[in-house]
Amino acid sequence: MNFAPIDERWMRRALELAERGRWTTWPNPMVGCVVVDQDLCIGEGWHQQFGQGHAEVNALRQIGEGIDLSQATAYVTLEPCSHVGKTPPCARLLTERGVGRVVVAMEDPNPMVSSRGIELLREAGVDVEVGCLAQEAKSLNARFVHAMTQPTPWVTLKWAQSSDGFIDPETRALPGRGSHALTGKASARWTHGLRAQHDGILVGMRTWLVDAPRLNVRAVPGHSPRPMVLTHGQTPPPTKWTRSEEETLPATMLHPLDGLGSDAMKAWGKAGHATHCMNAPWPTGPWWHAMKKDLGCEAVLVEGGATLAQQVLDTPFWNELHVLTATGSLGQGLRAPSVPAWSPSQSMTMGEDVVDVWHPISSHL
Repeated sequence: MNFAPIDERWMRRALELAERGRWTTWPNPMVGCVVVDQDLCIGEGWHQQFGQGHAEVNALRQIGEGIDLSQATAYVTLEPCSHVGKTPPCARLLTERGVGRVVVAMEDPNPMVSSRGIELLREAGVDVEVGCLAQEAKSLNARFVHAMTQPTPWVTLKWAQSSDGFIDPETRALPGRGSHALTGKASARWTHGLRAQHDGILVGMRTWLVDAPRLNVRAVPGHSPRPMVLTHGQTPPPTKWTRSEEETLPATMLHPLDGLGSDAMKAWGKAGHATHCMNAPWPTGPWWHAMKKDLGCEAVLVEGGATLAQQVLDTPFWNELHVLTATGSLGQGLRAPSVPAWSPSQSMTMGEDVVDVWHPISSHL
């Protein structure tokens, strides 16, 4: 269906609003809504935070109850919900307020609810058109679409490196040394924004022991992901390593296939961490499938170290790569993983640093 320029203009505004919830809505999608009458915006809103009012609710709150909306159009970036969740169904609200026309960018990708909101609106006599800027809407909520349609989680990789391609000045740093920051505050904010868009964050054992990372969200609003550590069966070090326990979330230690009931699992449990034996070899499709099914992680951020990241990049089970490159060089140290051979899909300046973003080549074919 071809949409008029005026429809695309208002839908672009709805998409702009939706993106304002990027750090605060996961695992819900980002959604925007604009209500227009006679080419004038009379109400607009977006889904601001998980568990709170949806975009349609926030837009209609700006419009008085007695206003006639029979000639108005509501532009919504995602099919209005038809089920009762943490909030009432938005499709029902639109019909109760008497909105005459609804333009939807894309259907809900959840196969359990897809098209039901549209059907509810049409059954109530509302003129509904679907597909306005659909590709833009799908791109905005790529993680959510993946979560609703794929058996594995959305996997994002991220690392910071020097201008000459090192991620650490030492090749074999000792446990408890602490992290060595390469990039600036703007890149840290970018990293924390990524964390807020995932429900799990995965690191290797050496990163956990050497850097003692906090792995939470601090520089932006939003929820912290669940920290997870791939142990390969290692036990905690015999002596306490540097870590601020009050600032660090307990992690889930992911053990290999033969880890069930092992001394390593018991030791990590005594140290205050959850333990889970993965029922598949790392890093295969069944391994990621188990992470989504058993641990409930629909989007996972892989933050290190170099070996862990390279192992993931060498498989087809990743969806996005963010590389933050500093202006300074190290000259020696631990080499960064190899970036994909094709050009990044996005490159931007982040303070004094540069962020390059790659997607699998198959997603661009």
